[in-house]
Amino acid sequence: KMFVGQELTGKTLGVIGLGHIGSRVVGAALSLGMKVVGFDPALSLEAAWRLPGDQMTRAKNIEELYKASDYISLHVPYIKDKTHHLINAEALAMCKPGVSICNFARGEIVDGAALRSAYENGTMTGKYVSDFADKDLMGHPQHLVLPHLGASTAEAEENSAAMAADQIIDFLQTGSIRNSVNFPDARLEPKEADSYRLCIVNENNPGVLGTITTFLGEEGINIDQQINLSRGNVAYTVIDLEKLPSDPEGLQNKLGKVEGILSSRFIGFPFHTEIGRPGTFYHVSWYQEV
Repeated sequence: KMFVGQELTGKTLGVIGLGHIGSRVVGAALSLGMKVVGFDPALSLEAAWRLPGDQMTRAKNIEELYKASDYISLHVPYIKDKTHHLINAEALAMCKPGVSICNFARGEIVDGAALRSAYENGTMTGKYVSDFADKDLMGHPQHLVLPHLGASTAEAEENSAAMAADQIIDFLQTGSIRNSVNFPDARLEPKEADSYRLCIVNENNPGVLGTITTFLGEEGINIDQQINLSRGNVAYTVIDLEKLPSDPEGLQNKLGKVEGILSSRFIGFPFHTEIGRPGTFYHVSWYQEV
């Protein structure tokens, strides 16, 4: 009787974070006959395409997921002011009493003290399964700790290194940002050989984008196309220019004085033009002010 459990078929799994790993967990749960509710406020278009949207439910808010789930699986990065103690006393009060929580993301996402209190006063009866030890839950029978072995294979080490190198190359050549924990996800197409791209990091405040385009217009620069993406208080603006400015460095110095601009970087045709040399024409406004 010690090992009697529950059937997974028909139970509801709440998946918080629907990126590369979260989307695979969704698929595995569906194959086991589970119902799946997902939540991810920063879901990228690429990640959305990976999801079986006709077989799962996307929660309108995280509270909806808490209330519906028999199991909760966490797949979000640790961001101090965003996901720290995402599972806290308030969240637990919304969950079903028997909910079990699987956390293989980061230990700080779960408030161990709040969870222990809920276990000891009888309001929570499920299990907490994690590969991170928690000082507040050490020795508690409802806390199951597994080894942290997610990338401990030769293949995983090699794949992680290759992925990191590919993403850095992509950033240097196109300005693309992938899998960042504090920047928006930006998947950019390669530029034409004779085109020039200006990548700007700016504060995510009303009016800053308009100020940037107005500034460039006043400098006589025509914009071919642009994108503006944001995450929290940071925005990433990428502008393809019709032609190379006559004084790129001077333009950046002026742009750096515009309120709300944090940094800028030109991307040219690597190794074929002066502006395309790696490490050139990178301007950090806050650094210049120190």
